[in-house]
Amino acid sequence: MKPVYIIGHKNPDLDSIAAAIGYKTFKQSTEKGLFVAAAAGEINEEIQSLLDDLGLDHPVVLKDVRTKVEDLLEETRPLFVSAQTSLVELVNMMRKNDIQTVPVLDDQEKFLGLLTIGDVAMVFMDALGTGQDIDKSPEILRRILDQRVSDLMKTRGLVLFERDEAVDEARKHMLSTRFRNYPVVDEENRFLGLISRFNLLEMKRKQLILVDHNEKKQAVEGIEEAEILEIVDHHRVGDLQTISPIYFHNEPVGSTSTLVAERFIHNHIFISTSLATLLLSGIMSDTMIFKSPTTTAKDKQIADELQKSCGLDPIEWGKTLFDRTTRFDKQSNEELLMADLKEYVSGTATFAISQVETIDLAKFSERRASLVELMEEMCSRKGYVLMCLMVTDIFEEGTDMILAGAKKDLVETAFEYDQSFKGIFLKGVMSRKKQVVPVIYEALRKEDIV
Repeated sequence: MKPVYIIGHKNPDLDSIAAAIGYKTFKQSTEKGLFVAAAAGEINEEIQSLLDDLGLDHPVVLKDVRTKVEDLLEETRPLFVSAQTSLVELVNMMRKNDIQTVPVLDDQEKFLGLLTIGDVAMVFMDALGTGQDIDKSPEILRRILDQRVSDLMKTRGLVLFERDEAVDEARKHMLSTRFRNYPVVDEENRFLGLISRFNLLEMKRKQLILVDHNEKKQAVEGIEEAEILEIVDHHRVGDLQTISPIYFHNEPVGSTSTLVAERFIHNHIFISTSLATLLLSGIMSDTMIFKSPTTTAKDKQIADELQKSCGLDPIEWGKTLFDRTTRFDKQSNEELLMADLKEYVSGTATFAISQVETIDLAKFSERRASLVELMEEMCSRKGYVLMCLMVTDIFEEGTDMILAGAKKDLVETAFEYDQSFKGIFLKGVMSRKKQVVPVIYEALRKEDIV
């Protein structure tokens, strides 16, 4: 059974991980199928530690969903033989199972060679020759049937594919050769199965359910080659396209975990203490302990419901959670900028906003110059017209905006640069998507970039 991957955005944060795990559990409880929680990038140590403490499995890290050779494999692996198999055993197996190609494997199931029904036929034809020795047929037949697979199998001139090769490359090789079947192996040459041109015609895309995002820039690599089945999100509607109509739940709340937890509650589905804690963590993280302007009454209501399952006070747990996930002192400047970076497209212009939360803005003062230097380099390397780092102080309820890029003056004008602060401190600004992104879009529009 092919899996359906439930996956969040690149640079996964706690809300996207919690939503993926939570929605996977919900789907398994309500529908048939194989659902797998996934992450579009490496999961940071703090989130991993939280999952370990809660006894929850880590999501599969899935950085690319382009169709690979392994996606063409049949669910049932074909029959195989060993090199010591006799020809009579081989022939009986091929006839009984109506198969025309048989892989030869060693005792560790590593690929050794291949045999086809045509190879077997040639053995008989070569041995019988012109038919002049017809009276010796029993002796000839006995010699043929006594042969081993190792004497007959093809080991050269074969075309093999590795599991992670792109289908486009495999297609080129298939079109330039005329074999019936092509073996697929893993990195250690273990046999995984056979593919053919028929598999190309029947090729199925990876199936995904997206949580906590719906923009191509934030989605896992290769998203255009995947089949999106559902989207559950709380951000603005982006630019992703789907093959057919899908279920799309987009609601202006503070956290995707709120929407996932609501499914359990409204459908009266049991939610474990561990999962309730994880979903509560996603809510408290994304709403910044309910101080983000994106916070809604629904976020607070669902958090109260989750408290009944996990026994944790939302506010106190939010503070504890924030203490254990603050890790700026351990991060390099690049790690800090990339931890929660999101890209946005406005016409032909691309800009990026990274956000970190803290309880001590002073910690960033000594890093400010080096951060700006790196941000300028990233703008040049990645083609950003603008890059912002939002350093948000949860308890001060404000954000220090650090800027770089050719269009940084637009943001300085839009948010009013403070000469006394030598920067931009936005009192009451906590939300990237609600309080910063719309302002930048409008500033770019006025500059006729859109």
